[in-house]
Amino acid sequence: MQYRTSARAFAPSHISGIFIIDIKKDPIHSGSMGAGVCLEDGAVTSVHQAHETTIKINGAVSEAATTLSAIRLLTTKHVLVDTQLGIPVSAGFGASAAGALSAALAVNEALSLGLTFNDLANAAHVADVKNRTGLGDVAGMTCGGIDIRKHAGIPPVGRIDRIPCSNEIISWVSFGEISTRSVLSDGIKKKSINKAGRLRLKELIKKPTLENFFRQSCAFTKQIDMMSTKVRDAIEAVEASGGLASQAMLGDTVFSINDNGALSEFGEVKKSRISHAGGHLL
Repeated sequence: MQYRTSARAFAPSHISGIFIIDIKKDPIHSGSMGAGVCLEDGAVTSVHQAHETTIKINGAVSEAATTLSAIRLLTTKHVLVDTQLGIPVSAGFGASAAGALSAALAVNEALSLGLTFNDLANAAHVADVKNRTGLGDVAGMTCGGIDIRKHAGIPPVGRIDRIPCSNEIISWVSFGEISTRSVLSDGIKKKSINKAGRLRLKELIKKPTLENFFRQSCAFTKQIDMMSTKVRDAIEAVEASGGLASQAMLGDTVFSINDNGALSEFGEVKKSRISHAGGHLL
């Protein structure tokens, strides 16, 4: 078989606004229900054949356990994986999922594996779930836009709908990291998250709009009470200015639309448009 020498792929970042934890024995059937939004800032990954498998993140060699797990589910061949992330890690942007999905797409192309998109997304999803770096991010990244995940997993196991919207600009400020693994392993937090998540997802489905996505996400954030003081103050400032904001799950990050400059009081504001494209080759 003739392999291509290299390949490049993109996966958007994904911010979960609402989620419901659904972990089963089989990771393919595990994940989360909920809703989130994909951004044009994400992961661009190049894959080359190599004598040993190495993963680089933004130029530095990295353990990148989720990406490595996804690759090992796909092939025993060795590759050099070079991922450029346009978003911070452990801040609620699904960086691990974006890295894994873009790597899976590029590996398939570089090694002519002949797998379908859902095959590759499932590898990234299983890796994300097993490493407890995320639950529903890969599912959201498969379609782009604002996703409503009605059943955990990647299609056809998972069921995903989308909220129609234009390519609005999302503004965000990140204050630091939150360990996804620590939250997912806390039984008390899980109970609170799932109770709030079911209510807010139900209310969002009644009125599936961009504005209601933010309102229900913010209500979810307040119900589960995981906001730092900075996140709480930033959300209140945006709301006072006439905008909409919520906390990125799971990260110490505020994201918003129409913040009218309110976020600039809290740190460096970054902006990215909503991505209507899911993961794809470049």
